[in-house]
Amino acid sequence: METTRPNLVRRYPVAAFYVLAFVISWLGWFPQTLHARGIFPFDSPLFALLGGAGPTLAAVLVIWALKGKDGPRELFAPLAWWRASWGWWAFAFLGWFGIAAVALGVGALFGEQFDAVLRFNWAALPAIFVTMLLSNVWEEIGWRGFALPRLQERYGDLAIAVIMGLLWSLWHLPLYLNPTSPMSQLPWVGDVVFSVALTVIYTWLYNGTGRSLLFVSVLHAMSNTVAFALAESGAFSSSYGFVVGVTAAVAAAIVLACGPRRFRRAG
Repeated sequence: METTRPNLVRRYPVAAFYVLAFVISWLGWFPQTLHARGIFPFDSPLFALLGGAGPTLAAVLVIWALKGKDGPRELFAPLAWWRASWGWWAFAFLGWFGIAAVALGVGALFGEQFDAVLRFNWAALPAIFVTMLLSNVWEEIGWRGFALPRLQERYGDLAIAVIMGLLWSLWHLPLYLNPTSPMSQLPWVGDVVFSVALTVIYTWLYNGTGRSLLFVSVLHAMSNTVAFALAESGAFSSSYGFVVGVTAAVAAAIVLACGPRRFRRAG
């Protein structure tokens, strides 16, 4: 019944979601970080699963409190929204290859060597992509599925991108502190810029595809697939600054083309 639902959750659903997402994910990731530093006695794959699933678990709990048993169905429905023009499909699947290619090209002009990228086993990408999609979709259900549409009721997309990007970067804090995580090698300022720029791009894609979670999940998975290929080629660290720069340029172009209020109105 309505009277039994937590008043604070109904008044501040996005804040409640973010608090829960951080708590759940950090309960999984911080033990791994402490274990890597010799402080916590054991590690488990369940910790990683809990960390990655935090945004979805938080969204389900909050939307259940808001709307009852119909809430989760509403939350997950946009994962099946696949109708959009071919251009959006092309961007979701190929956009990251374009960004990476430009970044590597710019890096080569500055004297970086990326020859090993050409020797990567590109035939393995489909399997890597599927793995990344199954891993990353739990973020998008929370960030874009729950938080973004509610923030759009009050704020413009540029302000939302800054807010969500900063929170997204902070959410990764245990991974920055974990010496066994690739993210621990990244400059924090660069990752903040990257997170905000990515949020601009995801918001633009989300709006343009009629608020579909499928497209943003595919693009998110493709970004991590390309990052995996660069890491396996030994080019992740050397290319990171160039990738961040090109991604920020794409985000800036979106803001200039669409304006700060709404990056293409949702259908």
